Amino acid sequence: MGDPPLADLDTPRFTQRLRLEPVRPAKALDLWRVHQDDKVWPWYSGARPSLEQVRASAAFMGDSWRLHGVHKWIAYDRGSGEVVGRGGLSRTPVDDDWGQIYAFLPDEPWVRAAHGAHRPFTAHANWVEIGWALRREFWGRGYASEIGRAGLAFAFDTLGMRAVVSCTVRHNVRSRSVMERIGMRYAGEIRSRGMVEGAAGEQDDAPFAVCVRLRGDGAPPPAPTP
Repeated sequence: MGDPPLADLDTPRFTQRLRLEPVRPAKALDLWRVHQDDKVWPWYSGARPSLEQVRASAAFMGDSWRLHGVHKWIAYDRGSGEVVGRGGLSRTPVDDDWGQIYAFLPDEPWVRAAHGAHRPFTAHANWVEIGWALRREFWGRGYASEIGRAGLAFAFDTLGMRAVVSCTVRHNVRSRSVMERIGMRYAGEIRSRGMVEGAAGEQDDAPFAVCVRLRGDGAPPPAPTP
């Protein structure tokens, strides 16, 4: 099977307060600004990422947009143009780690079906992961929920997904609260490599809380007035 049509990486999406642009190599410095934040990077690794590491991540995300039709956005404040954070959707690899999620999804063939493009990796075709990371100065203003609602709309209305999942380490209570606010339901826990409360560095068996939203679960809660 050939590659799917290229995603339009030059057309932003807009929410009430944000401009969302696909992450690609040209956005590497803005992605780096997010992941250099002292309140962001400790959730993702035991060390602050270098610019070269972030450039590689931006290139990977750009390939995923081009070949899988989706990955994360950089979020900009529509008024000031400031980098608020990054967030949105990404396809999940077909592997044993993400296979733990099957227990929380319907026992139907679409759950295990693979996307037609096998680059940059073999991904699930019918469900995606949603997440967000905001620079500390923008916490507490509802931006993460705004990104999350935009991601759900893109997943179900544009991509035609059957389900959206979200995973975060158990002690990340702020992120878990966002999941609940955008209408996702807690489904259970998996174990994967990540940060463990009270431990230094990444651990192989960190507990991750999993939330799920299925197509047809009803309209998400309305966005609060900023």
